[in-house]
Amino acid sequence: MSDRNILITGGGTGGHLYPAMAVIEYIQKEHPEACITFIGSRRGTGKKLISEMGIEFYTVKARGLETGDNIFKKAAGYLMFFLNIIPGFFRALAILKKKKVDIVLGMGGYICAPVLLAAMVRKTGFVLHEQNYIPGRLNRLFSGKARHVFTSFKDTKRFLSKKADNVIYSGNPVRETIKRSRKLVPDYGKWGLSRERFTITAFGGSQGALKINESILDLQKRISPGNDIQILLISGTRFYETIRSRLKKMEEYNNFHIKVYPYINEIDKVYRITDLIIARAGANTVFETAAAGIPSILIPYPFAIDDHQSYNARYLEQKGISVLIEEKDLNPDLLAGEINKLLKDDRKIYNRMKNTPLAVTSINSAGIISEKLMEDIFEDK
Repeated sequence: MSDRNILITGGGTGGHLYPAMAVIEYIQKEHPEACITFIGSRRGTGKKLISEMGIEFYTVKARGLETGDNIFKKAAGYLMFFLNIIPGFFRALAILKKKKVDIVLGMGGYICAPVLLAAMVRKTGFVLHEQNYIPGRLNRLFSGKARHVFTSFKDTKRFLSKKADNVIYSGNPVRETIKRSRKLVPDYGKWGLSRERFTITAFGGSQGALKINESILDLQKRISPGNDIQILLISGTRFYETIRSRLKKMEEYNNFHIKVYPYINEIDKVYRITDLIIARAGANTVFETAAAGIPSILIPYPFAIDDHQSYNARYLEQKGISVLIEEKDLNPDLLAGEINKLLKDDRKIYNRMKNTPLAVTSINSAGIISEKLMEDIFEDK
């Protein structure tokens, strides 16, 4: 058993998993003597992705809280929350004891709740990382008890506990494959695309986004003549067949330079051939596209808790590397208008966005978090 035992826990979405993977990559490289354990969700691709890194993956029972206005749904949601968190708590206690965990890193998501409660009972120190501009409810709840709270955005500090001395601005950890994507040899043929055209990649997260998909389908005929574009649409599995069917029925499909995929795992290779991103504004998307140096048009998910995606998108817009469109305003005419605006006058606005550096992308976020973990373990020993 290692004398540096770290437990990382986080929800099943990419927004929690991918930053965790970046931290794991750093620790495995710089501190190979450390033993890492992961507690994640039963749902999603977390188990596969984390296990492929050689990390032992556990699950515990947990459930999120209802956020809607229906009082009966909320009451049922709270009941299910407590019915799940109790066995999840005892399971987490057993894992912490078995793995002799020295410190816990919580990456957000409801799965963290029973694990952090177990850490508190065992008096095991824990730290948190908040990916979004507006912190999640769980991180706000536990931030006062955490040794440190790492934030992706400087301004996030004011939304957390009044115990301000435990907040550390670290930026958002980005996987090495994404950081190195600029050095890849661009392979347009892999996706059936042409090197000569301006490439737009659109996606709405792992589940897809209906309104983004629909706006993309009606985009081509609205693009100004001379702006030779091609589109790589990652539709999401649940929308894929519908999108394919609609495309086949479109009269102009033969002249529509679009390729549709339900999901693409090699996103680093996609970033390498992409000139413009159209996507949601989850923290992972925001920081990965910034690290890859790709301007974006961001459409925040309107039902995100505390509207945190709008804050994420506004940050990039204020930095001059993104355009923000609210979903309620999104339509093919508006989207095409924004693209035409970026590309007119020999791509004057687009080139300015492309050449605007973002300081946060030069921060070694995974290193800041990992070294602080190691420092805390050393001090405890």
